[in-house]
Parts: sequence; C-alpha cells; structure tokens
Amino acid sequence: MATHNWKFDFATSEPKRTVVDPPGYAGQKDISSKNQGHRGPVVDNELLKVKKAWDTALAPGKQLPMQAFMLWMSGNGVQIFSVAITAMLMFSPIKALMSMSQVFERYETPSPVKVSFLESKLALPKLTFVALQLLTIVFGMYKLNAMGLLPTSHSDWLAFMDPKTPLEYAA
Repeated sequence: MATHNWKFDFATSEPKRTVVDPPGYAGQKDISSKNQGHRGPVVDNELLKVKKAWDTALAPGKQLPMQAFMLWMSGNGVQIFSVAITAMLMFSPIKALMSMSQVFERYETPSPVKVSFLESKLALPKLTFVALQLLTIVFGMYKLNAMGLLPTSHSDWLAFMDPKTPLEYAA
C-alpha cells in the first residue's frame, strides 16, 4: 500500500470567501486595528491586597451577631453547653490574635526599605482585626459574669469573709 503525505500551507494560501459575515461580526483585521495601544484596565495588585486584608480584618465583626445570639440562646445557667460555648468564644479570638502575623502575611509586599508598623498599608486592617477580636473576648467576659463565674465580690477572694446574703429572694 502506498502512503500519501498530505501537506497544507495555510500561511500562503488565501481562502476564497464565499460566505458573507453575519451582521455585527467584526473581522480579525478590524479587531486588531482597534486594540492597538489599548491594554484594558490596569489592576493594582497592592490595592487588591489591601482590600483583601480589609476583608480579613472585618471577618470577626461579621461573626459577632451570630456569637451574641448563641450566647443568648445558651442561657445564664452553668451547664456544659453554655460553658462550652463561652469557652469557644474566649479561646478562638486568643488563637486568632496569636496567629495574626500568619493571617496578614500573604498581604504584605516585600520592600527593600524597612517600613514601620504605623507607616504600613496594613496597619489599620491589623488594628481593626485586633479590636474586633478583643470585642469578642469582651462578649465572653460579659457572659462569664452573667453566669456568675467571674470573681467580682470580696468574698470570692478572701476565705474568711462570708458571701453576700441577699435581702430577699424572688421565686
């Protein structure tokens, strides 16, 4: 059997145009002539990093209403569920604060000159992140106080003092 080698040269052959282009179709030559010198919108990576850093910084604030609802639903009694919810509320912001450098590390841009913290573009997002985490800890402290687990009276600290006796009880 004989084998045939087929060879097509598309670069030199000009196809015959028998089909008319549909309305609204721009030919290849028209597109290339219009786009010369126009590259589209320039995206600033530094600006995008700062926007993403703000998203990361504001994320704990978006969780606060749900956490407040969970604290309210767990009640003020000292049960395992309310203690577990409060412990989670206290320890998760502490862990987040301890890992803050890793959280914001991907948004840092390396620069040859050492920049102080306050001159950094990420200073305000980092401070916002810390403030929202501290606000979450304050929610937990309020819940611990409402449950009666914080030592707030003198008798909690001194063994020889008797606890306060209430004047009356409500049933």
